[in-house]
Amino acid sequence: MIRQYFFDTDRAFDYTKTLAFPRQVGTRQERRAARIIHRAFAALGLSCERERFSVSFFQTEILSRLVLVVAGLLMLAGASLAAEHPVIAAGCWGAAGFLINSPWRLGRLVQNHWPPCSVSENLVATLPEPPDAAPARVIFMAHYDTKSQLVPTGVRVALVSTATVLCGFLAVRGLVAACGWPMVPATAFGLAVAVVVMLVGLIANVSGNRSPGVLDNGCSVGVLLELANSWRPKTDAPVEVVWVATGSEEVGLDGARHFLEQHHSWWKEKPTLLINLESVGAGASVYLAGEARALRLAQETAAALELPHARLRVLGAAMDHEPFAARQLPSVSILGDVVRHSLSLHTRRDDLPLIELPALERAGQLAAHLAWNWAEQHQPARTGKTEVRRVFVDDVEDMHPTTDPDLAGS
Repeated sequence: MIRQYFFDTDRAFDYTKTLAFPRQVGTRQERRAARIIHRAFAALGLSCERERFSVSFFQTEILSRLVLVVAGLLMLAGASLAAEHPVIAAGCWGAAGFLINSPWRLGRLVQNHWPPCSVSENLVATLPEPPDAAPARVIFMAHYDTKSQLVPTGVRVALVSTATVLCGFLAVRGLVAACGWPMVPATAFGLAVAVVVMLVGLIANVSGNRSPGVLDNGCSVGVLLELANSWRPKTDAPVEVVWVATGSEEVGLDGARHFLEQHHSWWKEKPTLLINLESVGAGASVYLAGEARALRLAQETAAALELPHARLRVLGAAMDHEPFAARQLPSVSILGDVVRHSLSLHTRRDDLPLIELPALERAGQLAAHLAWNWAEQHQPARTGKTEVRRVFVDDVEDMHPTTDPDLAGS
């Protein structure tokens, strides 16, 4: 039987409004956002640590563009070799396709002191008196930084996906040509040039500080803070709980990577589940992505709650669960309808009118029940069924986010 949970969507939206301003990594607006979140955690009576780390823009601003330049040269080299050496041409095109998708995965290879550099921080909140000897741990996570770009996220993802498909097609066609089905040089050259044009668009897609970042990702921080306000472990299924607001997600997932580096031992100590919230504030259904076991549990939880859901697979974009999933650690991202709103992400249009309160409710309910399900799965064996109860929060008005001057608005 489903345990009911009181999630205050109005309060989550109020939290979201306090972050409705550009918050690019390394700017004073990002530092202001960190102060707002820290004070919100403190106002809820949570213990909050600030974990600072260095950020290198080398990967996103320099290395990624160099990689795309190399990919473009490989495309043209393949086109010039297609008639005489189709196998070599296929290798060039296959390598180009790999490189086109590598800039989003190079963060682990770049040292954070490589210039240009800046500083960001994670805000890590815990209960002042966590459950004694909790057999499992749940981490709620959402990033609070933003960025704007010349090309909206939807267009960028479309360029990456289309270029990758064309590279794969040309690579296969080159191998087929080596088996006796000659390739038309003009067709190969035309497709290669089309990919190069797409790469030029990606190279020119510079970042800025113009997006309010409400859907990406202020609304998710709003849900995170409401979970910190009203979600607590069950007495019959104790679990250690941590709320994390990460910085520098938009620069190589730096906040998530730093958190994993600092706390990787947690996954060895006890079963630990990371629940990442990403752009949860819009749409009639939720999208899910993550490590296989955690993804399966999230899908089962969504089905039990009768929430419309689907798995999300995308090229050219990254989420904070990915460094954890790459190590096979239980981790999952809950998203809203990022597909329908992809042309607004990383633009000035990513503002409060995009937010839908029912979407905040769905994300909060799914995250809450997923955490409870994880806790229940890792309790010592016991008999009997858990009773249905409703979680209430006392003195709601005393914990309203607008009690602090810095939380009163942007």
